[in-house]
Amino acid sequence: MTGPVPIDEEDRPRISSLERCAGLMFGFLSHAGRAIPVSDETLADHAKDRHDWVWLHLALADHRARRFLEHFPELPPQARELMLLPEDRIQLHLTPRGAYGLLPDIERDFADHSLGAGRLIFWFDSGHLITARHHPVRAVDLLRDAIDQGEALASPAETVARLQEVFTGLVEQRLAVLGGDLGKIEDEVLADRDHIGREVLGPLRRELSRYSREFSALRGAIYRATAIRGAALTSPLAEHLPALQQQAEDVERDAGTLQERARLLYEEIGSRVADRSNRSLSALTVISTLLLPPTFVAGAFGMNVGGIPWAQNPQGFWAALGLCALLVFVGYIVLRRFRILP
Repeated sequence: MTGPVPIDEEDRPRISSLERCAGLMFGFLSHAGRAIPVSDETLADHAKDRHDWVWLHLALADHRARRFLEHFPELPPQARELMLLPEDRIQLHLTPRGAYGLLPDIERDFADHSLGAGRLIFWFDSGHLITARHHPVRAVDLLRDAIDQGEALASPAETVARLQEVFTGLVEQRLAVLGGDLGKIEDEVLADRDHIGREVLGPLRRELSRYSREFSALRGAIYRATAIRGAALTSPLAEHLPALQQQAEDVERDAGTLQERARLLYEEIGSRVADRSNRSLSALTVISTLLLPPTFVAGAFGMNVGGIPWAQNPQGFWAALGLCALLVFVGYIVLRRFRILP
């Protein structure tokens, strides 16, 4: 009697638990450099196909995705806790077979207008890459489109590094736009346009400050991850970290340069606004000084008492008016004498 035919380990389904992955946004099964896209509906059909590794991208707003993460057996407890908790701190943890952590990204809304700070949570080992987010983010969607158009990624570690390269490229594009906007404002200020106020720099400075903080935190996370020598030497992500560190330093420096320009321009605008205010206050002070004696004379002649000079004189009004003009002239001479007026 013939016994059961043994199943070759290579032909065995790599990840049977994938068949229960509900709440999937998108995914790819990678085999021999070719990525096969899968969705929530088709993943179970393709899970038993031969593949080298799989990338699953989940939306944590979907309770089904959270339930999948809670029961996915290959996911380490530390990575599971990071994915399920509302953590916002950028961090990177290397493991002997992979890594997990929380990386920066840029939010996007349905109208594709949002540029707020986003977060991408990830975990990977040799055969899996799971990414998750609370809100839609841009770098993941751009990399997904690139893979759909034929870009090949050899491993989960390379995909994580590529995600950060895409994010860095997005920020560099934004810095170019912000630099152009800053140059236009600078030209307007140097041309002494009165309509430029410090409020126009508020959103620009806020965005530059956020990028500077993001890449400073990313540099710190990479440094702390590589400080743990044992994991850093064996993790597949370790070979990509020097390039990511250099990219983070370059973008942080560029953002810091623009941030410093914006700060100096903010102070210049404030100085010009203060000068205009001082000139206005000086003009009001001079006018008040010149009109104060005539006002006193007019008030004195307007009192309803007896003995008002020139009350019975037919030319009394013109005499009082001439006195007021004389006082204004004397006041003007005094202000010029003390160099209060130019």
